[in-house]
Amino acid sequence: MFSFRQKILIAYVIVFLAFVFLLYPFASSTVKRIVIKAMEDRATELITRIQSAPDNEAMIRRIKYQKSGFFFRVSVISNEHKVLYDSHTKRLLGLRFSQDYVVSHPEVATAFQEGYGYNEEYSKLLSQKFVYIAKAFDFHGKTYVLRTAFPYYYVAELTRDFELGFLGLAGAVLLLFSLMTWFIIHYLTSPIEQILRLIKPFHDGVETTIPEIKLSWQNRKDEFGQLAETLNTLSSKIKNQIHNLTYERDEKETILESLAEGVVAVDKEMQVTYINHRAQELLKYPAHQLIGKNFKVTNQTKCYALLLACQHENRLLNENILIKTEHHKHYIDIVATPKKGDTGAILVLQDKSSHYKILEMRKEFISNASHELKTPITIIHGFAEALNDNPDLPREVYKEATSKIVRNCQRMTILIKDLLTLSDIEHIPPSRLVECDLEQLISACMTTIKDMFPQAEISLHKTEGMDFHLTADVDLMEMALTNLLENAVKYSNPPAKITIVLTKEVRMIKLTIADQGIGIPPQDLEHIFERFYTVDKAHSRKLGGSGLGLSIVETIIEKHFGKITVASELNKGTTFTILLPVKRDVHVK
Repeated sequence: MFSFRQKILIAYVIVFLAFVFLLYPFASSTVKRIVIKAMEDRATELITRIQSAPDNEAMIRRIKYQKSGFFFRVSVISNEHKVLYDSHTKRLLGLRFSQDYVVSHPEVATAFQEGYGYNEEYSKLLSQKFVYIAKAFDFHGKTYVLRTAFPYYYVAELTRDFELGFLGLAGAVLLLFSLMTWFIIHYLTSPIEQILRLIKPFHDGVETTIPEIKLSWQNRKDEFGQLAETLNTLSSKIKNQIHNLTYERDEKETILESLAEGVVAVDKEMQVTYINHRAQELLKYPAHQLIGKNFKVTNQTKCYALLLACQHENRLLNENILIKTEHHKHYIDIVATPKKGDTGAILVLQDKSSHYKILEMRKEFISNASHELKTPITIIHGFAEALNDNPDLPREVYKEATSKIVRNCQRMTILIKDLLTLSDIEHIPPSRLVECDLEQLISACMTTIKDMFPQAEISLHKTEGMDFHLTADVDLMEMALTNLLENAVKYSNPPAKITIVLTKEVRMIKLTIADQGIGIPPQDLEHIFERFYTVDKAHSRKLGGSGLGLSIVETIIEKHFGKITVASELNKGTTFTILLPVKRDVHVK
């Protein structure tokens, strides 16, 4: 079994060897690329020197003069793929050499197509392997190719020398690295071994306290010296642990007190040992009256039975209860779970009243919608049946019956339209949001109301020099403002007097619409934005209202990140206040 020190050393050596193994092929290929790049640069330099020659003969003379300083073998191929010059072929072939010979070397073909070609090939003429580099260049409007050759064994020799040097250097580095690693690991791990050796008797139960630890390395101020010092003072730290445990207990109690759920703890005798603030509110029992008392005093029989059952069955149980108070009903989900070791149980009370309220609102909405539709349908059905059974009714009675049928059809149409509108504004696409001027929008709504109620007196007051642009769905915002203005006129004694004030606050536009109408009773103010809620059902039905107008207005304002409030006084008037954010790039809610 390897020691910790040996494992670290072996791991370091393996990592180093893996690094060398992965780097070795890369290093070899790098040497080869460096040689090839040097040859390419030399070819480019030679082309630069010969391009300024006035004709082919002058170019060949320059090549003959300078080739020895660049390459072993140099050839020039014309745009017709014929050899204009070759430093070795003519000398070796003698009379068999002809400049009409068309070359078909792959590197030359590539150079004519792409500008550069590379190939490694054995030369039968020179009886050895060469590295060939071909590079195209422009000479007096024609494309030529300079083909150069370099003995392959030079490249192989350079690569081999580099590989041997690389391996030798790697070996030396590995040896030095191993020695340094061993020394560093020994320095770092010896304190750990010494500490473990000294505290082992305490761990095995031979000693009741941890002995004083004195490291062999004197005056160590690193982490190991700090560890030894920490262990030496461990006995005194135990006292602080008691304080820490007390602090943690208080912290957990604070967390429990801040929970939205009620929490009650009882022992196995059903005596209450803890109750948080929320549980006190739900059970209507203060802590000082319940702590130390039997839970039965709360008169919550279902909770009491559930606590007993969870301890008896030793598993989590849940139940639903209804707690009624003077003004509210609380729908509570209770969960009882036994403590470990048969020491009691925990009761958690989750108030689900808001969830049940939503369900009741949904049922009430469906009921109200059904009722509002059922009433005109019943009236239409009654009059239609009467007309069908009595075709000879007097014209006045016939006209009155048909007018009531038409009026109730219109009432149904308004109701259905408002229901569809309410559904549509729940999902407003961002594409409908545009920049608009609220002042112009209000002026358009005032014109519409003036056309409907010519006697109405509507005035607009604004802060001069202010910009009242915002991002909104113009149609919906116009619908909301028109609805408020129309209500102000309908619920005012003619001629209606309406005052609109437009001001600007920090990042918000403030709009108030005030009338001098009949007002709203105080007990109805908190309900007027509820769906189908009407203060005076008979008066509202007479005016053709559906009970959804203000609910639609509130939803539209909220979808634009705004807020609407209302203040009213009977027989003096009503004021609606709207706050809307100024122009910004937002998506509708």
